[in-house]
Amino acid sequence: MVNYAGAGTTVGGTSAAGVLPLTGGPGSVWFWIVVFVLISAGFAVLRLFPRRIKDDA
Repeated sequence: MVNYAGAGTTVGGTSAAGVLPLTGGPGSVWFWIVVFVLISAGFAVLRLFPRRIKDDA
């Protein structure tokens, strides 16, 4: 007979360790890294579009 109880605890432990850095809240380093990346990506997307030029004529 095969014991599957050990495999279940191993998978549960590794998945919980992967989520652990995301549960720190706003004080977490990961939160500020994500904020920086999203702002940087937003400015990069804005640079793709041409700016409007005012016509004074």
